[in-house]
Amino acid sequence: MRLVRCRRAPTLAWALALGLVANACAPAERESEAPSTAKIFVVDATGRELSLSGPASRIISLVPSATQALRALGADIFLVGRTDFDKQDWLAHLPSVGGGLEPNLEAILSLRPDLVILFAGDQDVRTPDRLDELGIPHIAIRPDGIADVYAAAILLGAVTGRAQAASDLVEEIQTGLEELRLAVAPLPRLRVLYVLGGSPPWVAGPGTFIDEILDLVGGDNVFADLSTLYGSVSPEEIRARRIDVVLVSDVSQFDASLSPAARIAESGSDLEIPGPGVVDAAWRVAERMHGTTIR
Repeated sequence: MRLVRCRRAPTLAWALALGLVANACAPAERESEAPSTAKIFVVDATGRELSLSGPASRIISLVPSATQALRALGADIFLVGRTDFDKQDWLAHLPSVGGGLEPNLEAILSLRPDLVILFAGDQDVRTPDRLDELGIPHIAIRPDGIADVYAAAILLGAVTGRAQAASDLVEEIQTGLEELRLAVAPLPRLRVLYVLGGSPPWVAGPGTFIDEILDLVGGDNVFADLSTLYGSVSPEEIRARRIDVVLVSDVSQFDASLSPAARIAESGSDLEIPGPGVVDAAWRVAERMHGTTIR
């Protein structure tokens, strides 16, 4: 019996971990893994221990990035429920239990899950307690940084009997990001503002998943001195920064006059989903940021 421990770094904000603008992630092509029937012991991102009699086979994921990871592991066949934010075609047949935070507990109970995947954070302290009262096992993930994405994959692989698939997925992501790092190494570094949207603009700060990827693809985050992981900044704060490129998922969400000397690049929102699609998202951001085809 092996204890699988999921550790997290204090980085990405809860909205990103929930992946509110999730896109479909195709399952990885792997050899099928025969789920073990041995007892499973894991420690989740909150430090909470959980024991399962065997791999979970009726799962409700309240974290869209985790839902995508399950698909990449070939474990989406165990899903019995989704959130309102899981709009991919391959999930359309599943009933929704509402939002990722404060979901409909009656709907969850009716689906008879043997495992619920939650987001680890203080935004919804009621749901874990209620699940305990109802006797429904649950684990929490918090893929704030890149290392946390790996830890979440390993944890999900453990509870679904897909440990080898999880290990393979982590290796694929690591290899893909290293290839990207080498590909952009000859390019000049750029001062980058990453805008998630909102008015005033909501930007990525230091120690976040996005900040890590920007650094990897040759970008220096102009709000690396932000006192919070993510936060809104005033027009005056933006005008005071020297910015080469503004990355925004939708150009209509940013007032270009705030940084007239910068190039505005529409990068999409895929980078805001800390899941198995991170490599493709990082390549896309790198090409938009540098304004050139890299691969």
